[in-house]
Amino acid sequence: MQISLFTKRQLSALKSLFLIFPLIAKALTGMNLKRVATLMTAMAQLFGAFFADTPVAPYKESIDMSRFDLVWSDEFDHGFDTAVWQGHYVYGANDTQLRDTAYWNRDQVSFTDDGCLKLTVEYKENGPKGAGYYSYGMETNPNKNYSGDHTGYEQLYGYFEVRCILPKGAGLNPAFWLLTDGMWDDDTDGGVTGAEIDVFETPTDYDADSEFFGSVFHTIHVDAYGDAHKKEIQGWFYANDPYNTFNTYGVEWNEDGYTFYINGAETAHTDFGGVCRVPLYLILSVGVDEKIANNNDLPASMVVDYVRCYQYK
Repeated sequence: MQISLFTKRQLSALKSLFLIFPLIAKALTGMNLKRVATLMTAMAQLFGAFFADTPVAPYKESIDMSRFDLVWSDEFDHGFDTAVWQGHYVYGANDTQLRDTAYWNRDQVSFTDDGCLKLTVEYKENGPKGAGYYSYGMETNPNKNYSGDHTGYEQLYGYFEVRCILPKGAGLNPAFWLLTDGMWDDDTDGGVTGAEIDVFETPTDYDADSEFFGSVFHTIHVDAYGDAHKKEIQGWFYANDPYNTFNTYGVEWNEDGYTFYINGAETAHTDFGGVCRVPLYLILSVGVDEKIANNNDLPASMVVDYVRCYQYK
């Protein structure tokens, strides 16, 4: 009998409850009281995740970055490499496309004085397509060329990380994700020949009184976006004041599966779909849905310090 995804997440939380006891014992032995407090908080949250599928703060050990070499990055020092990045579903620097509830246009890209990328969502009375909400998404797909000299970037396996501050308000879905054109096939052999890895997304409610406020979630998608589509949500996890503070969100991907991280601490692991075995390209975007009508914080920006890609030594 197949277990539902909700039940699978519950069982994962239950398993983690048993595994957290040795970590608490280790912290007590070392008299690391701060670590004990963190683990006790995580234990309480794991009970909530088991009974109500609510978020958990990362509490596991940090990723060992000594296993990797940095092979590509964009630090967004007052610009981005247009030979690598181009619009996601926006076909050229001056193109505008409607994506769900907002128009996507390159004019929504800017940079901070200290060299961070900004993807801004705002309402414009006189935008390129007239009155409406405007946002943007950008990708490194090497297989499409909308703007001339485009090489793109894709990578098979390794560790992929973004450091960013999230935009405030309802109706916004900032995301860092990995994709391949093979994902559009209805049969990706369970994801082996194509997948979408959502390193992070956020709920669009933005309810400061909700238990989900300040959390992100990780998702794997396979087999296109029609009737054959399948996905697995890994659960919800708290970041550190993500609407005001930089956090890092990463995924380690290899033949054995996907391991997700927030600020270097593991949050989830899965081999859903059989694990993608073809190179993936990168996407940064801020999606917009109908809840934007309740957003009192516009204009709102996703501020990106860097995107970095590491390969195993």
